[in-house]
This record gives sequence, C-alpha cells and structure tokens, in this order.
Amino acid sequence: MTAALLCCQAALAHAPVFDCYIEHDDWVKCEAGYTDGSSAEGRKIQVQDASNKLLLDARVDQDNSYRFQAPAGSYRVVFLGGDGHDTTIQSSDISR
Repeated sequence: MTAALLCCQAALAHAPVFDCYIEHDDWVKCEAGYTDGSSAEGRKIQVQDASNKLLLDARVDQDNSYRFQAPAGSYRVVFLGGDGHDTTIQSSDISR
C-alpha cells in the first residue's frame, strides 16, 4: 500500500486508497490514504454490524492505519475519506 501511495502519477485524481487485512489473533488492520499520497490521518473509520449498528467509531492514526479486534459475525468497515471519498469493505472481503 505504501508504494501505491508514494508512486502515484500526477494525472490520477485525489481518490481514496483503503484496505483491511486480518493480522494475528483476529485483529484487523486497515490502511488508508489517497492516490496522490495525501495522508488520511484523523479521518474517521467506522465498523458496523450487518444491521448497520455502529460498533466502533475511530480515527486513522498518524501512520495512516487503524487496528481493531474483529467483531463476531458479519460486519463492514467504512472509511469516511471526506469530499465524497467514502469507501466500504465487507468482512467477507477481509483476508489474512
């Protein structure tokens, strides 16, 4: 992901880059940023269950990531990137 954030062409628009993967002990790490290399620090990340109930409401750290323990059942992770740059990842799409 770092390479994607740093090696973007100037012709690309300012679009979100967001990915989550499972680390050890069922902790999920999400990394966020933008195609032009901009930081996502301070942007919101929300974790919602299958019925849209808000489980976690947090902010991206200074290293452009956020870690949380995976909740039981199906969930989704929403990166609120601002200016129409919201991105959602379903738990079924998050792998090790």
